[in-house]
Amino acid sequence: MASEPRTGISSSSPHSLSDIERSAARYLFAISALSESNSNRIATGELQEYLDVTPASVTEMVAKLDERGLVEYEKYQGVMLTDQGDALATEAGWRFCVVSTFFESVLDMRVTDETAFDIGFVLPKDGVFRLRDLVDSACLGLCPALDDDSKRCMA
Repeated sequence: MASEPRTGISSSSPHSLSDIERSAARYLFAISALSESNSNRIATGELQEYLDVTPASVTEMVAKLDERGLVEYEKYQGVMLTDQGDALATEAGWRFCVVSTFFESVLDMRVTDETAFDIGFVLPKDGVFRLRDLVDSACLGLCPALDDDSKRCMA
């Protein structure tokens, strides 16, 4: 249930963002964002810098995500998303894009990336679809589910 607290990464295989904690989703999203310009593994140092966290935090979370089958991690070699991790990162990216686009195009407000991510993460999926339906303008180009013709988030 979405209202139950997320206490960590459970041992079962996640099927949607509601199955993982926000910090895990944030790492998957960051790996995806960093991977767009680099098809190789992402160095944990890059991830640390992108997320502004400690090296120990990156190592701990990446190991947990690896145990869950969401990333492939090799010490000193870096990290990359698995297909399942990529699917969750794509959902997180879609939610982020919809929220960012809604605030900018409908409310004429800019929110920080972290705020947009947090809102998109906690908002029920039907709420994200409602926001998307209210957005008249094209996506901000951040959406992994971007329709190339209309430039709208299609997920």
